[in-house]
Amino acid sequence: MSLPLSTTEASSVPESMSTDSSAAVLPAGATSPPARLVLSPRPGVEASDGVWWPRTIDLATEVPLLDVAVQERVHARIARIGYERSHWSAAPGRIRTSLGITHLGWFEHSRYPDQILLSLSNYQRLVLTVLLPGSDEVTANAALESASD
Repeated sequence: MSLPLSTTEASSVPESMSTDSSAAVLPAGATSPPARLVLSPRPGVEASDGVWWPRTIDLATEVPLLDVAVQERVHARIARIGYERSHWSAAPGRIRTSLGITHLGWFEHSRYPDQILLSLSNYQRLVLTVLLPGSDEVTANAALESASD
């Protein structure tokens, strides 16, 4: 898989104005490190359209950063994420990001538990291979680098 290593990353998430108590919201002025994401220049050609290395297993923290990073790269926000829940802490059914609401759906078991499925606002679909947050930095960076070859 030939994926370019992109470093255009979002570094902050503005305050959300949601009154929906079932949507997770970051506190006002919260800043977080940018999402570590590599996307393929030809989505749909390989089994995976990119690699994502989140810092935590908390989707309420990670999804807003991923949404901004995806928007910067493909000019569409994440409308829905499908994931296998065994790798993640409990998450709400939707998360408000700086770009809108992202719906989350989990699977009890998946054929590919190390992947997440993204449905974008432009009706495009992306499959991302997820490196576990606990992966050591040398191994994870090697995976990101090899994905860019």
